[in-house]
Amino acid sequence: MSNPDNPILVEWIDSAQPISAWMFLENKPSLEIIQCVSVGWAVGETDEVLMLAPNLGYIESGGSGQASGFIRIPKSAVTRRVELIEDV
Repeated sequence: MSNPDNPILVEWIDSAQPISAWMFLENKPSLEIIQCVSVGWAVGETDEVLMLAPNLGYIESGGSGQASGFIRIPKSAVTRRVELIEDV
């Protein structure tokens, strides 16, 4: 089990951004999926979703800190998850 104080690196797959311009089907975009990499702290998790926050602040307050840049990644899209540990 990972330490919640340590950030994690998550590799995951996603669909490509939609292309809004009209084009002939014979020139349609490729069928590639996008390989994504995100790094942050796991601030929420269910059986289906992993939520990361790459930015934390006010963490020394002793109460509720702050975070920004939340991303929710479907666990079915995750291909790799690595805990990042400080090398001292």
